Amino acid sequence: MNAHMLAGRVHSRPLAVVAMIGLAGSLWLSGAFLRAAAAEAQTPAASQDRQDATTSYLPLIETHLQQLTTSGLDVYGPKQTGMWMAVIDTRTGKHPEFEHTPRRVYRKIGAPRGSSLYWDQPMIVTAYRLSQLTGKREYAAAADRYLRDFLAVCVDQHGLFQWGNHCYYDAFEDRAAPFSGGYHELRPHAPAWELFWRQDAAVCERYLRVMAGRHVYDPETGGFNRHDDAKRGHAFIESGGVLVESLAWLYAKTQDRELLDLALRIARYSFRHRGETTGLVINEPDFGRWDSKVCTTEVAVWGNSLLRAAAATGEEEFARMARDAVAAYLKFGYDEQAGKYYGQLSVIDGRSVAAPQRGYWPRMYAEIWNPDQWPTHDYPLAMAEACITLHRQTGDPVFEEGIRRWAEIIRRSPQADRASAYAEQYGRCIAFLARVARALGERRYVTLARQLADEAVVRLPENGWFQGSPDSHLYEAVDGVGYLFLALLELETGESAAGWGGEF
Repeated sequence: MNAHMLAGRVHSRPLAVVAMIGLAGSLWLSGAFLRAAAAEAQTPAASQDRQDATTSYLPLIETHLQQLTTSGLDVYGPKQTGMWMAVIDTRTGKHPEFEHTPRRVYRKIGAPRGSSLYWDQPMIVTAYRLSQLTGKREYAAAADRYLRDFLAVCVDQHGLFQWGNHCYYDAFEDRAAPFSGGYHELRPHAPAWELFWRQDAAVCERYLRVMAGRHVYDPETGGFNRHDDAKRGHAFIESGGVLVESLAWLYAKTQDRELLDLALRIARYSFRHRGETTGLVINEPDFGRWDSKVCTTEVAVWGNSLLRAAAATGEEEFARMARDAVAAYLKFGYDEQAGKYYGQLSVIDGRSVAAPQRGYWPRMYAEIWNPDQWPTHDYPLAMAEACITLHRQTGDPVFEEGIRRWAEIIRRSPQADRASAYAEQYGRCIAFLARVARALGERRYVTLARQLADEAVVRLPENGWFQGSPDSHLYEAVDGVGYLFLALLELETGESAAGWGGEF
């Protein structure tokens, strides 16, 4: 059965292995690790995996991109653009005619009436990658047009991009639509800055400098706020990581030492707020809420940003802070009896902290397939990815132990846990397992990655579209279909889509 036939029978066929696809790398390699990954991709084992491939995921991905970049465009207001709609009804191929707010995120983060380039970045990278693989220029051209149109209508008078967690582009009103205070806020993903630099380097540089000035309320100490009001507020470490990585990336472009120094001060600000005896880094040190007393897997989002900052700048202090912060979580975080990592740890004594109820915070354990409204300050796959990078960098067995534990957690997860899984969760698991296979030289992890990939391409496609989660009948940008596509392309080619900045 080919991939197109499989997609057409998504609701009637039982889950089964449908493709044998080649060994992959990671979506999130950086710096020197990219060269090592490229070399590993050419090993005999990797080559054999690619030779074993009998069915391609490429047609499924290409069909989705063809539809998204034609019938999924902004055609709903007086002014039409090349931006892609963030929500598509996969039964009609159009924006829903009913009132709908994406359920994965709270407020209007999912851009219910328009486009959100912040969440579309993995799909943009997929479009460029698809053009490279197929030789068809139209996907890259559609991505170029999206970026150009965004820069034309979503940059304010100060040079700040109007996007992120408090603003999207309303395709019906033809304007940026701020909500819930309209703050500038980027979390948890560091943007793929190379996309914007290639379009307009001056606009990109101006934005990054303005962003830093508006989020850092104390340049001397590196004190920052997730919101751009230059006041003391919520210094989420994931937001700090975005700032650090972004400034480090711009330093690599400009060699402006002030950018690097500020990035270091922002990183030190978070690292300074950690338990005296545990070394656990506080999620948010400034506001006195629940997250000012605990450490979660969010520390790995921050750590991965610092590792990429180190790769971009050559500044080893970033890597040392990331290493120590991740190692502290691994030391205290694992429950041997349950075979899981805890969701929250007290920074004072390292003991687990149980949330009184479900909400926008981690559950008792860090849950890979958590369907709760997101972001919940819980990023288990970021912690898993950090273990691989730090194992490669240091050889420390504590990180290998972390790799194996996270892989085992994925292996043991029952299918029931994935009943409402999001595409991004599938993609991150697939990419992580493929990296584990390379890092440890154990091909059984490739088999597990393939099994998850095959499951995803059975459960998510509908009428040529990929749904963000099974049986939702909706493609939503915030659900991370782009992350899944990048993982599938790596499985097929053995090559990463790295080089775009951020996670890409």
